[in-house]
Amino acid sequence: MRAQRSLAATAAVVSLALLSMLGTGQHTVRPGETLAGIAARYGTTTRALAEANGIQDPNRIYAGTRLAIPGSGSAAGPSATGTYTVVRGDTLGRIAAAHGTTIKAIVEANGIRNPNLIRVGQVLTVPAGGASAGTGGGSAGKAPAGGATHHVVQKGDTIAKIAARYGISQQQLIDANGLTGGVVYLGQRLSLVPGPGTPSAPAAGGTSHTVAAGETLSTIARRYGTTIKAIASASGISDPNRIRVGQKLTIPATGGGSTSLRCPVQGGASFMNDWGFPRSGGRFHEGNDLFAPRGTPVVAVVSGTATQTTGRLGGNQVKLVGDDGATYHYTHLHSFGKAGRVAAGDVIGTVGNTGNAAGGPTHVHFEIHVRGSAVNPYPLIRPHC
Repeated sequence: MRAQRSLAATAAVVSLALLSMLGTGQHTVRPGETLAGIAARYGTTTRALAEANGIQDPNRIYAGTRLAIPGSGSAAGPSATGTYTVVRGDTLGRIAAAHGTTIKAIVEANGIRNPNLIRVGQVLTVPAGGASAGTGGGSAGKAPAGGATHHVVQKGDTIAKIAARYGISQQQLIDANGLTGGVVYLGQRLSLVPGPGTPSAPAAGGTSHTVAAGETLSTIARRYGTTIKAIASASGISDPNRIRVGQKLTIPATGGGSTSLRCPVQGGASFMNDWGFPRSGGRFHEGNDLFAPRGTPVVAVVSGTATQTTGRLGGNQVKLVGDDGATYHYTHLHSFGKAGRVAAGDVIGTVGNTGNAAGGPTHVHFEIHVRGSAVNPYPLIRPHC
């Protein structure tokens, strides 16, 4: 079982100058701790800890054990390697993701001819990840030790332990994964480096809206999350009580540095921060699932252009290219709504379970992509749902 898996030692190194000067010390193992985590905390390596304490199996340490902490001045650099023993259900993709490296790197380090053929019990050499941290174009953040970019949550992990293991701040880990509740889940794949950022506000002048029969400036302002005064000023309207059918209005940006999103599912939906949760085939969840009864309206979260497609996995899908520069994906829809040019709040579909969600609970899988990279929707939609 995943909860019983124990990842073998990795040689993640944290450059902690203060601890390097302290030389040898002692540490008493607490419940849930791993040798790799302790090594990262003290700026040394799992191998050095194992050798200093005569540990035969780095995967087995016991609460209450007192460990000698060797000086970390000679700790291995980011090119160091570790080992991993294959368990049932493993794939090279899953192992690579868990260790922040690549399939190619593991294949080359072990002379594997067929990456699709690994056996239970096989001991693999796992090189430290070589990807450069913080290259996604997002906000600055400290590069994790060993060049790792992701971590898969193991039994006993906490935000504090994971951050210490990779030598990054807890806030960086929280911000990179939208961990608003401060909770992580077993098997969840966490980003260790900042993402590409959140969708930006529309350019000055915002988008446009054509007045329909029965609309007032008040209802239009509520629809776009702005004010009557803002629309009137942007559209040159002298009398807010006088607008005509067919009139084109300028909807100004809402300000504050990010778009005021609508909740994707209207009328209430249940959801959680399931970003990074494990999926079949070694994949990880790159969105949020919003659960609601079949037929519940699904709306455009921002103004933009909506395109409808149907596929085997996603079923009925809508791709919304937003005016804010981000792209929004809705999958497993029961039916389609408006397509083409849409305004924020327009119904573009309804909740369902089409595609590979057939037979399961009805929901919408919702993704946000910024500059080609997926970002966690949870912190963005939570205030609006």
